[in-house]
Amino acid sequence: MRDINLFTIRVFVMVYESLNSLSVANALNVAPSKISRCLSALRHALGDPLFIRRQYGFEPTPTADKLYPYFQQILCLLGQINENTGEAGTAPQRHYIIYAPPTLSCRLGTVLKKRAAEERQELSLSVRPLSATGPEDLLQGRADLMLSFKASEKERLDSRFIATGERLYIVARDDHPIWQRPPNNMLDAIINYPFLVTECPAFNDRIDPLELYALDQGRQLKLAGKAGVLSEVSDYLMDSDAITFIGATTAAEYLQHFPGVTMREMSEPEFNLLHDRCPPPNYYVIGRKEEGAVPEWLMTSLCDFVHESVTKPPQTHQGGANDIFPSQFSPSMAG
Repeated sequence: MRDINLFTIRVFVMVYESLNSLSVANALNVAPSKISRCLSALRHALGDPLFIRRQYGFEPTPTADKLYPYFQQILCLLGQINENTGEAGTAPQRHYIIYAPPTLSCRLGTVLKKRAAEERQELSLSVRPLSATGPEDLLQGRADLMLSFKASEKERLDSRFIATGERLYIVARDDHPIWQRPPNNMLDAIINYPFLVTECPAFNDRIDPLELYALDQGRQLKLAGKAGVLSEVSDYLMDSDAITFIGATTAAEYLQHFPGVTMREMSEPEFNLLHDRCPPPNYYVIGRKEEGAVPEWLMTSLCDFVHESVTKPPQTHQGGANDIFPSQFSPSMAG
């Protein structure tokens, strides 16, 4: 890693956010070959391609997804050091910190960066894991926005309702027996297997809909464990009979990169049955009430991202079951 310098880190972050190496070269005023050399050095050091070339441009690998928040934090800290020591030549750019649950963290930074470019706005941001201290961090200025499953009761915070979840993906290893079940008759079989919980503050505070469904059937749901980040999910699933649910399309798309994992979107009849006594989650964005704390275009873009991830387009509401999506499935589920 001795060949990895701050410039290489900056190149990686910019390529991750733009998914276009030529635009990064233009922005940094360097030859495209220099960008290629930086990425090659990083690929060699990490033993990972980092970006896969697709028809529509680059696509980050899971390693790149994991690396991005750490490298972004390095650049953020460097900027703070320069600001505090008076070395910054221009007025410091406003840096926004957004707290998000694991299922909504994937691609969030990239999507908001693209929207900023469309708005001809400069945007520097960090996406950090949602935690129980989120509301207090907002009040103290340590964070700017928070995606949550419930509204805040604090007087100085404003909670904006985004949507109620309408999607749920069943995820298990490729050769799991659950895939032999009819798509419209899976719930009764799912509760026979250990269930992996993705940790989400506020959402996990209540009884899980599947746990309540199992109790209604006179059964006790067995928990396989808890995953704090999506990258841990495949590790749990690959070596066990565990099953998990993912409630956002962006998270499901992220998991498609892990070989050996299959997912199927739950049919609408079973989705409704699962949430008969425990409603699906609500999604809110929470921020400080003070005027101008966050640009309205950024707030709107964040709400649009969440809404598109957790709801179905009107024409897709139907009673039939959805297809199975094995690992590396195509085309994109966001289409």
